[in-house]
Amino acid sequence: MVSAEVEVLRLADGAKVMIRAIRSTDASMFQAFIRRLSARSRRFRFFVAIAELSAAQLERFINVDHRRGMALVALSEQPEGAAIVAEARCVLVEEPASAEFAIAVADEFQRRGLGTRLVKRLLAYASGKGVRRLFGEIMADNHGMLSFASQLGFQVRANLADRTTMIASVLPSMPSTDRSLPVGAVK
Repeated sequence: MVSAEVEVLRLADGAKVMIRAIRSTDASMFQAFIRRLSARSRRFRFFVAIAELSAAQLERFINVDHRRGMALVALSEQPEGAAIVAEARCVLVEEPASAEFAIAVADEFQRRGLGTRLVKRLLAYASGKGVRRLFGEIMADNHGMLSFASQLGFQVRANLADRTTMIASVLPSMPSTDRSLPVGAVK
């Protein structure tokens, strides 16, 4: 199970966000996060044009089976209160020793180091679970995410089953002794 602890992270520009596991009580904040994403960011995350999640989708995103995966959110203090500004998750899949990841960062928080930190958390989690291959499907026209994945060491290749997407995959290293990224826990 993912730790209930939180990590306060200072971004490259000095802004602070809190990273923690998603909670079932985050439903309205998570739906608000999805609504605030630009149409382009929503399409890149969900591969279709959506305005918000259906009730069933929201339920699935909020209630994570911690035996099969992990979902993190990053919260920022806004004038109206705390708001989710990013989400990252990985789920163990049927394929032996593999997990699929996905990430979305609010448009105004992109290119500030938050996505990198979240993906590193996913990599540490996957490594601790014995995952040998962490992969994600990325839209072929999402050049920013493809570049980001490559910079983090992911190998990117065409998806032969769907020419509109690419597959980014990496082999997570064995559990790290880096105390700033404890395996399976969020500070």
